[in-house]
Amino acid sequence: MRKFALLFAVAMVLGGSLRAQEDALVLRGVTENIPIGDMIQLTSEYQKIKFLYNPATVRGEVTIVAPREGFTVPRTAMFSVLQTFLKQNRFILAPFGEDTAQSVRFYEIIPAAEAVTQSDKVVFLDQLNDWTDTSADFVTLVVNLKYADANSVTGALRNFTTRQGGMVQPIQGINSLIVGDYSYNIRRMAKIINLMDQPPRSPRLEVININYIDADELVTSLNSLLTARTQLLAQTPRRPGSPDDETMVRVEVAPYVNAIMVTGYDAGIELVRDLVGKLDQEIPGAVTTGKIHYYACKNVVAETLAATLNEVLGVGLPTTQPGIPGQPGQQQNNPNSPVIVADSTTNSLLVIATPNDFNEIRKIIDKLDVRRPQVMIEAAILEVTDDDDFQFGVEVATVDGFANESSEPRLSFGTQFGFSEIVDSSGIPIGTGGGVPAGRNPIFGQGGLLTLNKGTAFDIPLLVRFLKTQSDTNVLQQPMLITNDNEEATIEILSEIPRIEVTDIVGGNSRQSTTYDEAGITLTVTPQISADGYVTLQIDLNITNFVGESATPGVPPPRQVRRITTFVTVPDSSTVVVGGLKSSTSSKTVTKIPLLGDIPLIGELFKSQRTVERRTNLYIFLRPKILKDANFADYREESRKAMANAKTDTAKNRTPQQDRWFDRYKEDEAAARVAPPGTPDRTFDYQGLPPKKE
Repeated sequence: MRKFALLFAVAMVLGGSLRAQEDALVLRGVTENIPIGDMIQLTSEYQKIKFLYNPATVRGEVTIVAPREGFTVPRTAMFSVLQTFLKQNRFILAPFGEDTAQSVRFYEIIPAAEAVTQSDKVVFLDQLNDWTDTSADFVTLVVNLKYADANSVTGALRNFTTRQGGMVQPIQGINSLIVGDYSYNIRRMAKIINLMDQPPRSPRLEVININYIDADELVTSLNSLLTARTQLLAQTPRRPGSPDDETMVRVEVAPYVNAIMVTGYDAGIELVRDLVGKLDQEIPGAVTTGKIHYYACKNVVAETLAATLNEVLGVGLPTTQPGIPGQPGQQQNNPNSPVIVADSTTNSLLVIATPNDFNEIRKIIDKLDVRRPQVMIEAAILEVTDDDDFQFGVEVATVDGFANESSEPRLSFGTQFGFSEIVDSSGIPIGTGGGVPAGRNPIFGQGGLLTLNKGTAFDIPLLVRFLKTQSDTNVLQQPMLITNDNEEATIEILSEIPRIEVTDIVGGNSRQSTTYDEAGITLTVTPQISADGYVTLQIDLNITNFVGESATPGVPPPRQVRRITTFVTVPDSSTVVVGGLKSSTSSKTVTKIPLLGDIPLIGELFKSQRTVERRTNLYIFLRPKILKDANFADYREESRKAMANAKTDTAKNRTPQQDRWFDRYKEDEAAARVAPPGTPDRTFDYQGLPPKKE
């Protein structure tokens, strides 16, 4: 009852504007002339705090302006409100004693001038970063200065202390300060002390780590930017008495690490740090950050790719050096040209270049190192030969008996066209050791032979030989090969004939060696797939064959050579003729006895005739087919067909080893039908265009 009576009395004294409730104090409008003693009483009631003061000296009033709708002061904030009331009248609360069995804690209200000797809150400067108290408590601050002089700081702070209570005093010998003041003012003076207690300005070294780009490249860019900035500042007039530019720095590459070293004042170092933050950005698509980069080729030969890149980048990538603002930068070649080396053992590239350069090189590599479509080229070489060979000849002979004595004269006459040979009476040819000619012996061979005999078996006065030969020959060669787009491929189907060569050596000795003469088909072709699906073929076809035997030992046999070199554009999967040769040869050979062979009718008995007609047709067909499937399904299908044909051709005489090979092929084919991980199941898109529709 006493508590509520007291609150009611206070509310009546304040004219109804200050209203006390059970848990809060409500203020509305303008509340004038609030006695400090009443606030002390309310605070004591609300927060159960004991105060000690002299009413004769602790006097004063406070006016509070509050919104018309009013605001509530929580009971827990009454102590802080009381401190504010006391500050307005130059009083502070000084605690002493503790609430124990032998002591009681009071808050003594004393003048602010005595606060320095009564305050029990001591704070060190290092703890002020966490100091958030904004109350009207009186705080004593002990400051240890690191760089600034205590006397100089004291002179600067004395004008910032609270009058009639605040103080700043240097501690001699240890370069420290004692500052006493209200808590909210202590925070302000602590910030001033921190700003004054700074190390002397002198150049220092700072190491800045680089995360994404090359340190050498960054140093070059930074020095160019700083040089351009210095040139621009030199063109700007300086005010008299202005300090020297403290942004001048020296930037170098830190050894052994991807970092830079900056030497200069803080302003310059911070400028460089800001530029590094803007320049050291992650490079889109970059996979490495150092100077040495590794790339494993996927589809092309590393040596070929390295040769192409070195041809393009041999003088270094062009770079733009920044110039004076308002003027364009100048293009120049990078002195640190990229170095590209191919490793054939791993089919990979080693590139020494800055990350920026390698990022550009990688873009080129991604365009070049692509899987090219393959082309299957089937050739058909068809040769048709038609020969007509007619031979007709007559040989006549007469021998005037056989001589009994060698001195008796004897008459003989005859013609010789190779149908018979002259023999003696025993049948031994005269050319191989026979005696006196006694007649002729027919040479039997192909064709018809008519003889007229009289007397002995070798007495043949008339011999007729006739032969007609007709031959039709069809030769079909079907070479087939597969190659990549723009890749040369060669297939050879050759026959070799050994030939012995004798070499004379000094001293009468000789040495034999064997060489081989070749004849057959050599097909070299380079396909190029056009954007619309046509195939341009560069063809070099060489066809040679032996046409007889060598007439002289050690000399190569005669050969016939036919060659086609051409460029041709062929639709995909279409068979076209790319070459042809038609030849016709006719010859007639007459062997006769002069004068006698020219006599009509009777002259046919004294001559031999041979008529030869040869007609040759040569056709060359090509059929290119683009293998476009990304999973090689069309390639596997062509291989399966060829394997089925080979299996059929060897069915009768296949060996166990061949059976095992065909079985293994079937297992490999089943495993290959599973697409590799990540391989798109689509038709191969060559030249960046949609697949050709069949």
